[in-house]
Amino acid sequence: MTRKQLFNLLKIVVSMALIFWIVRGIDLPALANVLRGAKLGWWGGALVFALAGVMARVARWRTLLNALDVRVPFWELAQIYFIGFLFNNLLPSGLGGDAVRMMELKRHSPRAGDAVTSVLVDRMVGLFGSLSLALVALAFRWNAVPRQFAWVALAATIGLAGMLFLLIDTSAYNTLRKIGLFRALTDLKFARGLFASFQDYSLPTLVRAYGFSLLLSAALIAMNASIGAALGVEISLAHYLVFVPLASMVLVLPISFAGLGVRESAYVFLFGQVGVPREIAFSISLMVYFTGNAIPGLMGGAIYLWRGARAIKN
Repeated sequence: MTRKQLFNLLKIVVSMALIFWIVRGIDLPALANVLRGAKLGWWGGALVFALAGVMARVARWRTLLNALDVRVPFWELAQIYFIGFLFNNLLPSGLGGDAVRMMELKRHSPRAGDAVTSVLVDRMVGLFGSLSLALVALAFRWNAVPRQFAWVALAATIGLAGMLFLLIDTSAYNTLRKIGLFRALTDLKFARGLFASFQDYSLPTLVRAYGFSLLLSAALIAMNASIGAALGVEISLAHYLVFVPLASMVLVLPISFAGLGVRESAYVFLFGQVGVPREIAFSISLMVYFTGNAIPGLMGGAIYLWRGARAIKN
């Protein structure tokens, strides 16, 4: 067994262990009642927001690709993005969808290999957009969430903003490179690659990508809030504005299969801090996964089969 296969197996084990740990403390009949009682109208709204979020992702990706002079029609990129969701759900690696997106993109541009940089930039700008909305919520309602989560969200936003500034500002980056510890950290292959990725984009391009990230974050928060309403959760919007970005931060860690287990643990813990019962918090996480990942993945599967059938016919 190779190291990669072993790592993927460990991801599956982590997901199974976390799901078992959560389910063990849940009243399963109560969980079934919660899911059966979900209001379909609110869930339908959540699905609309989820698909709007996918379109915002596609628009952000297209903005970054255009800056690299990789020109692909919007709806073609949308199909590729949906296919990426399919493979994110099927493959243990959280980067499976990204790899598929790059392979699909090679059909349209000889420079598609260079577009790999867009994935790193896409992820970081997206996380910063999500945290920005959390910061807005905290600015108006600092006491809306437990104090420790407010401080974590604030620290993460400031830290990521500082990192983005260094990745954009070459002079500041080179000045800090004179410090031994910073130089050692930035000598790492990943850090060098991340810095090189950001140098491919102008500031206006990154600002536009950030704007689409804000739209995406708003759509995801609206999706979560709609699912909460479908399940009868009565908490303020400020909670979603803070909790959804914090959960997204945890999901960035490549320690589970398609985020399963990690997502559910984060939701049970975070929403439990404001009095949401364990069964309902777990139900929110399941519906978020089904609405925001599984359904786009199924759509991606249909698109993948259609494209394959079209290629055979031609």
